[in-house]
Amino acid sequence: MLDQRIGPGTQRFAVLGESLAHTWSPYIHNSLFAAAGRDAVYLPVTVPVEKLGSAVDVLRSCFGGFNVTIPYKERIIPLLDEVDDAVRACGAVNTVENRDGRLIGHITDGLGMLRAIEEGGVAAEKADVLILGGGGAARVAGYEFLARGGRVTFAVRNPDKGNTLADELAKTQADGRARICVCPLGDIPSAHDILINCTPVGMYPHADECPVEEDVVARCGAVFDAIYNPRQTRLLRIARSREIPCVEGLGMLFYQAVAAQCFWFGDTGVSSGVQNEIYGQLLAQL
Repeated sequence: MLDQRIGPGTQRFAVLGESLAHTWSPYIHNSLFAAAGRDAVYLPVTVPVEKLGSAVDVLRSCFGGFNVTIPYKERIIPLLDEVDDAVRACGAVNTVENRDGRLIGHITDGLGMLRAIEEGGVAAEKADVLILGGGGAARVAGYEFLARGGRVTFAVRNPDKGNTLADELAKTQADGRARICVCPLGDIPSAHDILINCTPVGMYPHADECPVEEDVVARCGAVFDAIYNPRQTRLLRIARSREIPCVEGLGMLFYQAVAAQCFWFGDTGVSSGVQNEIYGQLLAQL
């Protein structure tokens, strides 16, 4: 029982959101705490928009850290004391570290994506990456691959939006604009090491849709789909049918949580092998 796990010395962590009925975050974090032998607990905290400031004050006073999900990833930034370079580049926070009452914002979504890709046997360092979409997830992915010396092509429906995104990300890297291209989503001309889907195309209940034509998939060395409902999207099924290495989106959810705990504790206290075992246990429940 949860109440039996909470004592005077128990560290408290949370996920903060407006609707959390289907979140896997408590399962993931509490499993990692248990594996590390930590006296800690992770709770879902549902907060209406008008109470966000009050909720942050409470978390500041008695929680070791917390995660942030929709619709608060941008709205929480003015309530924090500090943010890191990734947040300044991406304009969103999903992890908050509490250092003696000082709240520091981080974004671990991109770190989780990279870890999932690498655990899938795909090299992410200095990769030539095709990113589908120009929203928040695409921005985070672009930032992380550029930071690792990669080249990024954004395939977007709105070229103006894509070029604005490219120009903004270019400011985060000394030679950033030289390593960023923008092309129409319906006209992708070249081959790439990794295709990253950051659009909602293919998400339940439209699981038979695919964001690009099959020939685009065939020109890529590996495929990652940020969608995890369904786990096997049409994009991934196409890649698999062509024997192209592919990575599902649920790994991003899991490994961004691992990265969050590194900000809270400095280290998860759990080996990579045990982390992967916990991830396997999560997959078995779906």
